Amino acid sequence: MRKFLILFNKEIKNLITIQLILPLIIMVVLFSFIGSFVSEQVEKEQEPKKIAVVDYDNSILSNDVIESLKSGNFIIDKVSLSKEEALDYVKNNNISTLVVIPSGFQDNVNRFFQNEIEIYNIMKGMSFANISSSVSTQIILSSINEIISNRYISEEFIGMNPNVIKNPVKIKSYVMVKDKIANTTVETITGAVTSQNIFIPIILMIVIIFSSQMIVSTIASEKENKTLETLLTMPINRTSILFSKMLSSGVVALIMSAVYMIGFKNYMGGITGGVTSGTQTSSELSKILVELGLTFNAQSYILLGISLFFAILCALSLSTILAVHAENVQSAQTLITPIMILLLIPYFLSLFTDLNSLPLIIRILLFLIPFSHPFIASQNLIFGNTLPVIYGIVYMAIFFVICLIIATKIFSSDRILTAKIKIKRGFVKSR
Repeated sequence: MRKFLILFNKEIKNLITIQLILPLIIMVVLFSFIGSFVSEQVEKEQEPKKIAVVDYDNSILSNDVIESLKSGNFIIDKVSLSKEEALDYVKNNNISTLVVIPSGFQDNVNRFFQNEIEIYNIMKGMSFANISSSVSTQIILSSINEIISNRYISEEFIGMNPNVIKNPVKIKSYVMVKDKIANTTVETITGAVTSQNIFIPIILMIVIIFSSQMIVSTIASEKENKTLETLLTMPINRTSILFSKMLSSGVVALIMSAVYMIGFKNYMGGITGGVTSGTQTSSELSKILVELGLTFNAQSYILLGISLFFAILCALSLSTILAVHAENVQSAQTLITPIMILLLIPYFLSLFTDLNSLPLIIRILLFLIPFSHPFIASQNLIFGNTLPVIYGIVYMAIFFVICLIIATKIFSSDRILTAKIKIKRGFVKSR
């Protein structure tokens, strides 16, 4: 055990260097800064926008339209200028939108003629901030059409609420999960559950990529520098060498992933912070999820953690088998391509489709990939389906043991020093 700890300590020191730590710190700071900046921009979007209005009609209706725009989260700057002068005015006063109400506006409405209101959006660039500062034409159009259509309805249906005439049916939506019911919509629940589970595939992707690259690079570097031969001649069990490399790569990968996810969470929090679904606040949404039982309990977290752990072990064992065939560090990075492919297939499929709804033969092929099971584990656990998760863990454990036996046999033989894969004339040759 003492020899193993010495090897493990050596591998950790070799992996954790200033070249590794510095990019991590920069990445976290950068993510946090971007998230904070975007959060400020999102908050600015919620503030009332200033628009200039030229009213050539000066009627009761045009004044009502301007008042309706004020209630639509707009700050109105009413000017009495010609159109050309008004355009110069908005450009010089940093106003991005000009609304021109034509003369005869009220007369045309009274005669049920269609009016044309001119809207000028001043674009100063193609950045997100510049585009979002220009008020959407559709928002202004909807505000104006709302007050005019309400006027038509009020005149035709005296004493009736225009909203009732335009929307005679109101839906009260319920969602049922097993035997639990809550007053909400499917879109709200889907969005909330998806936002909660979006980090799990990302965490798995980062951990597997980092751990695979580390163990492959470590073994390839030692083969290239001939230090692996020296290590294998020492009176240390080769299985201990194998486990120390796998464990150290996994630990460092978990640390790096945790740091990246902290930064990424700050970034995503800046983008989505304060955004709610429909008219429901985040606290109300949390209560609904609890009411429907769409939350993780202690057992769910334990099963999810075990599933992620075995997926990482499978990746490490596969990477070890591939790494022994590398001649140098450069070729080692190419050798983990099969793992990347096996990881990306279930990742993208889980984003765009329900894996359980695929045809049987495709599901079988997909579930033979060990990394498929963690991607659907969170979805199964949140709906209380624990058996598929347990079966997936058992399968990954068997897959890991098989790969571990193969890796141990390779490390216990001279093939660890002689195994190579060469890409020559369009085909792969192993020897």
